[in-house]
This record gives sequence, C-alpha cells and structure tokens, in this order.
Amino acid sequence: MKNSSLLNKDLALSEEQFGEAVTNDFIGTDFIDHLEWAMLMIQQNFNQMRLAEYLPLVTRNHFDKAYLMAGGDDALNNRVKFFRPFTDLQATPEIFPDLNIKVMTFEETIQLNKVKQLDIRTKQSLRSKLQYAYEISSAFYNKKTEAFYGFKSGYEFNKGFFALGTKVENSDKLSFTEIPNPISLHPNYTMPPNAVTLLPKEHLVDIMKLIAMSYQVAMSMYYEWSIYIKEYDNIGLIVPIEPQILSELYKTSLMKFENKKQMVHFVKEHYRRKVAAPGEDYTVFINRYLRGEHRFNYRGFYAEVIPPKYALLRARTKKKFVDASK
Repeated sequence: MKNSSLLNKDLALSEEQFGEAVTNDFIGTDFIDHLEWAMLMIQQNFNQMRLAEYLPLVTRNHFDKAYLMAGGDDALNNRVKFFRPFTDLQATPEIFPDLNIKVMTFEETIQLNKVKQLDIRTKQSLRSKLQYAYEISSAFYNKKTEAFYGFKSGYEFNKGFFALGTKVENSDKLSFTEIPNPISLHPNYTMPPNAVTLLPKEHLVDIMKLIAMSYQVAMSMYYEWSIYIKEYDNIGLIVPIEPQILSELYKTSLMKFENKKQMVHFVKEHYRRKVAAPGEDYTVFINRYLRGEHRFNYRGFYAEVIPPKYALLRARTKKKFVDASK
C-alpha cells in the first residue's frame, strides 16, 4: 500500500529517470509550437518540491505575465536581441530597481523562473547583510506526470557581482565571496554559516546567470512592443511582437477587437489649427499621445497589446496597460 504522505514521492527517481522525465524532447523549434505548448502547459498542475516546510507554495499565479522566450522563423518578433550577461552592456539594479521579472524557457528542460529583488525592509527582516538580495521562484516541467514542480530559494551578493565578466565561465576561478550566498526566506529561520560551501559551484553559477540574464531581458523588453495573451480563466504569457506585424494582423480576421477602432498607436507631436472666431484662427502644439484599441481576441485567446514602457513614459495617455513587473 502506497504512503500518500511521502514528500516529493513523484520525484523519487534515479538520476537517469529524472533526466528523462524533465528533458524537452517532444516540442519543435517553431514559435507557434512553443506558444501552443506553453498555453497548454501553464494550465497543468503545479506541485511543490518540499525543500523546506516553512516556504510558501509556488503556484501558477507566480508566473502570470511571464515572458515567453521562444524564437523561430515564424516568431512575431525576430528583432529582439538580449545582450549577453556579464559584459559591458550588463543591466544592473541601478537601471532597474525592484526587479520582478518572470520568464518561460524551452531549452533542454522547460522551466518557469521568477526573479524578484527584495526591498530593504524585507532584507532587514531576513537579516540579509549584503548589497542585493533576491527571491527566486522556479518550476520545471515533468512530462511523465504532466505537471510543474515549483520551489523557492533566496540569495544575496555584493555589488561587484555584475562586474565579474568572463570569470563566470570558469566556476573554479570564482571565490566564495564572489558567488551568491544562500539565505532563508523566512525571518525565523537562518542558513548555516557555511551554506554556500555546501552547494556545487556549477549550480551557483546557473543562479548567477539567471539573475544577470533577468536584467538583460528587462532591458530589452523595456523598448519592445509585446502582447499579453491568455485563456480567459487562466494566467497569461507575454510575447514580443513587431508593430508592423500587429498592423498586418489587425487587417485580418485573426484579431477580433472589443471595439473596432484603430489599433493602438502613438500619434507624433504636431500643430493643430483652431478656429477662434470668423476670420480668425490660431495653432496649438499637441504633445505625443497614444490612441486606439488594445484589447482583442486572438485565435480564441484573450490578448492585449502592450506598448514599450520607454515610449509610454514619453507620451500622454489615460489607458491602462498590462505591467509585467507586477
């Protein structure tokens, strides 16, 4: 008789069996394949890896508004480029304070990751003493059980982290003062002083790359148009899209807008002629602004257009758009 109270019983596998269960060997490389599978997968069960009983559960809602990192010749935007982490073009907390970004990746494994920088008050309650601290929520897909398995972890590190450069490529060259230090995410628990020495350096390097790459994603998406797409009763994903493709889709039957107006777009600065009285007129200067419809139905999914945040900060609008940082 099975003991249903066993923790992580679904993951009681040999290393070979576990590797086979989480390996992505069934999804093609096309963007539409990735999008369709992604929309299906985020509806699956979310189970917990019981690393510590005091940690809060990782649910699918943690990953709402995750960026879908998927390319292919049929992608909606092939121009999006993400700068390599740990280079001269590395984005930092000074550029994006209070980072809170979520990504879904289809690589050797299928993962959801959320990287959230902890604020000063939370750091103090957790007794974190280094410059930066992060809460990382992760979930990997197990194709045998058709479910995600989620867990949380916390790390802190010093300011010099973002300037490590090529040293990151060789974990043996990294000292323990240069790699993230594990921290407890509960104020009544602490990690042992030697916790960082108990983890493989290769694992810590993966964490370093995840955090650094999250800032690179934030920087690229700051300048890009995107769409938020979801099932009407589920969480959604964010996909970069070229404005030209949006315009083409608008002219087809693929998009069904709630209100058939022009698709959302920026109107550049201009002068407008006004009539004051018969025989008299004057001109006024109109600042750049945003107008048009941005909510629509796409292939049975609810979707919203999200203009670049860089442009939104420089234009006048009363519209409310999806904010991936919340």
